[in-house]
Amino acid sequence: MNGTAPISLGKNGLQLCVEETRAFDRLIRNSYEQIGLDIYGVKHTPGVAVFAYGSPGRRELIGGDSDADIFLVEKERTERSKEFRKRLKEKWETFGFSKVDLPTWGTYSDIETYLEKSLVEGNQVLETRFLIRDNLVAQDVLERKKKFDSIERGLENIVFNRLYFNQYFRQRIRNGALNIKYCHGGSRDFLFVYWHDKLDRMIKKDPDDPSYIPRVESGLNRLFSQGKISEKELGNLTEAINFLIELRSDVLSSNKFTSERGLTFLDDSTLERLHSIGYPDSETTQSYFWEYRMRIENLSRLVWDETIKKAGILRGNFWEERFRKAYIAEICEGIRKQIPSDDPLLSTAIIWGASESGQKELFDFLASKYRETENWSVLGSIVCSPLCNEGLLHHFGTNQLKEKGYGYLLRVVSRNKNVSKETLKSIAEDPKLEKRYTEVAQVALAKGNEEANNQI
Repeated sequence: MNGTAPISLGKNGLQLCVEETRAFDRLIRNSYEQIGLDIYGVKHTPGVAVFAYGSPGRRELIGGDSDADIFLVEKERTERSKEFRKRLKEKWETFGFSKVDLPTWGTYSDIETYLEKSLVEGNQVLETRFLIRDNLVAQDVLERKKKFDSIERGLENIVFNRLYFNQYFRQRIRNGALNIKYCHGGSRDFLFVYWHDKLDRMIKKDPDDPSYIPRVESGLNRLFSQGKISEKELGNLTEAINFLIELRSDVLSSNKFTSERGLTFLDDSTLERLHSIGYPDSETTQSYFWEYRMRIENLSRLVWDETIKKAGILRGNFWEERFRKAYIAEICEGIRKQIPSDDPLLSTAIIWGASESGQKELFDFLASKYRETENWSVLGSIVCSPLCNEGLLHHFGTNQLKEKGYGYLLRVVSRNKNVSKETLKSIAEDPKLEKRYTEVAQVALAKGNEEANNQI
């Protein structure tokens, strides 16, 4: 909205994303060429290339005060490439982003490890969008993405993340205020529209949409073209997406110079700041938000249902019926126990179902059964649960999850209310771990569980 009259709400969000992403691309490319010439003596930077991931990778960067998600790929790490990385980050940090998120890893071997083992960091690679320089590096990254991307991975990604975010969104409520990004129908749900679109294209062997538009828009258009949503629903959903993008951008902007920087809770103080820049009164703005997020929540339910149907068609033999029984909290423990759990999607769903319904005996059995598993989504499902005990969290948090490829799950362990100080210290003080994997544990130790769960 950016200070205009309330009538503009829900009109320009997607276009804002395109404009902000194009501006981002220009900044990164220009600075890359300048520093590349300083370090390498040529603009070509052989063996090195830069990519966008996250929201800029999906062409969904918003204004206000966004993070810069940038991925530097090196054929091999050298002293020169280390200096290049250091200089680039220093330059990018002068551009006013709330945070420059530049993973410390980026060699070919790193990429293969994360694509093979991790859903979160694997997604970062799969969602990369090439920006500039060595085209041979770009081609090598593309080949590695093709090697590890699959229908099975796409299904596992949606299943785990949908069940995970159902819980995570509850943890992101602060003093009754919802987080505009992390709530049902919030902007984080845009991911599922994109992931479903990508999955559907893989199944049907259709190419990606080459248009320079946000991936949520591309996914929405595909649902419309397939008759999954009506023309009226397409218009209503587009309006809702536009509104949420504009609202989040304005909240980030209004919070930029406050202690709430980077956070997007729609609390009283945030609503007052929005009113001061031209939004309606707090009650009216809240009503807009609730109306639009309900539209997105319904869309999210649709793509979840379509995903389960797709998996059922691929697996057959009553799989869909079993899966729905596996994850629904209302199913009794006796029925859930009878569901075969060797399929990773079913085992993930059963663990979540047992956790959500408080079926501790079944959960403990499954946690013991998968104590030594290497499956990322099964491990993640266990350590997310409020039923996961202190001993298991210590077992995972001080051993396997410190291996390359599992680091994101250390953040999950650190947010679990049952984690011990001993485990948190082991994570927080480990010099071999990246800052992104230790910082939640550090916050949990210093400020407690609630603050850890609101760590951005």
